[in-house]
Amino acid sequence: MFIFTKEFLFSVMLLSGTLKAMLILLQIHGVPDLTLLSAFGVTLILINEMRRTLHSLEYKRFELIMLLTLFYLFMIFSLAYTSSPSASIIKTIYFGTMALAFYFPLLVREFKVEPFMKSITLLIFISTPIFLNFYTGYLSGDEAVILSLGEDEARHMTALYLTISWLNGILVLYYFFQEQVPSSIRWSIMLIAFLFLISAGGRGPLLFTVLILGGYFLYQLAQSLISFKLNRLILPVIIIITTTVMIIFIVSNIKLEKIDPSLKLVDNTVERLMGLVNEKGGGASAHSRVVNAKFSIDKINHSAFWGYGVGSYGYEKSKIDELDYPHNLFLEVWFELGYIPLLIFLLLFFRVYKNINPTQCSWCMALYFYFLLNVLKSSSLIDIRMMLGFYAIFVIIEYKEEKVENKTIKKRRIDYEKSSCRHAST
Repeated sequence: MFIFTKEFLFSVMLLSGTLKAMLILLQIHGVPDLTLLSAFGVTLILINEMRRTLHSLEYKRFELIMLLTLFYLFMIFSLAYTSSPSASIIKTIYFGTMALAFYFPLLVREFKVEPFMKSITLLIFISTPIFLNFYTGYLSGDEAVILSLGEDEARHMTALYLTISWLNGILVLYYFFQEQVPSSIRWSIMLIAFLFLISAGGRGPLLFTVLILGGYFLYQLAQSLISFKLNRLILPVIIIITTTVMIIFIVSNIKLEKIDPSLKLVDNTVERLMGLVNEKGGGASAHSRVVNAKFSIDKINHSAFWGYGVGSYGYEKSKIDELDYPHNLFLEVWFELGYIPLLIFLLLFFRVYKNINPTQCSWCMALYFYFLLNVLKSSSLIDIRMMLGFYAIFVIIEYKEEKVENKTIKKRRIDYEKSSCRHAST
């Protein structure tokens, strides 16, 4: 069974924080540290398989591993001068699991993408209804839901709406390009994931998903004008974008909550989306990101080369030694670690991009930009485990069809040369 595979264990590690939160929502007490347990299992597998893979490691994998390791070493070095005594240690330890997520697919033998994605899909589809059931009760003011967790814990759990949103955005974009999956299964998963995405209320993941599909639509439209052939995936893109616009229009004029309390989630999502247009500065959430960006840039100008040290953002902002971040991954790296780690990080992203073949792996390119857009809006160095795991997977994918095509072209060239020689001799 796939449940015992390394791909399943890896998917549990990537989703460990979310899975632990779901166990808490289900009132399961004594929840273990899933991140620590799964990371320990992944490490054991990695150590066992590294003995066989290190001596034959491809240069592109070695290069990426060294880039992230060098970045991590700079993070550890910054502990010597950081203004944060405790948050810096926590952040450095947490980032170890982020790095492990990147190393694992690059160093193990035969990491299989399909079983991994089946595991990810299963875990996301289990987690999402649990969260949405809680979120509906919380937004509706259900005292039983709030008291069962405690007011502070319940409020803390609501922050998972963003995580749940972008997880389902991953599924929408992945299955959109999986033409080899049976249509009934493929479109059912996409429909469910898209409804979950809308219900969770994460504006960024929803807008970025639609934006990427819209960009794909425009690209295919341009291609069709050149080749006079309309790609069959354009229609689904139009349907998804049109459905999103219609839902926003209808719900902005009708309170669905009055029809059915469970539709409070859709009301909440549309209100958040409309807030970007109707509220001054795009609302409190958007305004806070602008404030964070301005603060970060002002502070960076005073210490651009070395930064203020890992974990220092929270202390520099509020003079409280706590984990905080500017809601932009690259600003965070620059603020805390300085120029050199920022350049290393950008080079890492660029090298991953160069290893993606968009014609052979469209879903890789779609998810590459999906993750990138999300970390520009809201993410931290200790929240990118899923992104780094996928980025490593993009690198290990082998483009077998391309190899076969190249062999066919080569064979035809040889046959042509032989034929030319025969004609010349006669």
